[in-house]
Amino acid sequence: MGVLTFGSARADLQLTPKLVHYEFDGVKSELLAFSDDSKTVTYTPPRGWDYSGSSMKLILRPPVKTLAEASVTKSPLKPATIFDEETTKLLVAEALHSAPPGSTNITLTSQETNPFRIAGKDTFLVSFTYTLYGENYARSLLFLNRETDQIRFQLVCRATDFKDLQRQFQSSLCSWHNL
Repeated sequence: MGVLTFGSARADLQLTPKLVHYEFDGVKSELLAFSDDSKTVTYTPPRGWDYSGSSMKLILRPPVKTLAEASVTKSPLKPATIFDEETTKLLVAEALHSAPPGSTNITLTSQETNPFRIAGKDTFLVSFTYTLYGENYARSLLFLNRETDQIRFQLVCRATDFKDLQRQFQSSLCSWHNL
């Protein structure tokens, strides 16, 4: 694989994806590349998922499944934020509060510090379910702290699709490089 470079006037991660084709040992593949100051961040989304993005948000949609979407967003990070007990309580409350207005039966299903690391960085995962307009949904939020920003990996879909889509989405998260 060749070296990927971007020129950027901004000194932070830009989530606008650029499709890059490469070949390794005769196998042709595609990945998404993002500019981040003087380096390039890469990611391989789940096979067959559509993607779009802007500087602040990458959106991924699985094939065939309606009412399902994954996203990657970034926000400024408060200095010295770590996944301690106080911070994780705040993140759980924030995650539960992210259910759409009108949601009922909001139920925390799991929370876990470091279910896996991404690019060597700690993570914190919150999953919950809720009902909206008679349909049951599941949502997960995985938080990752960088030096100056927090990256949030979110999946929301019908509860019946959650297990399979969560497996696909989380499996792809290990493909982030230079994050």
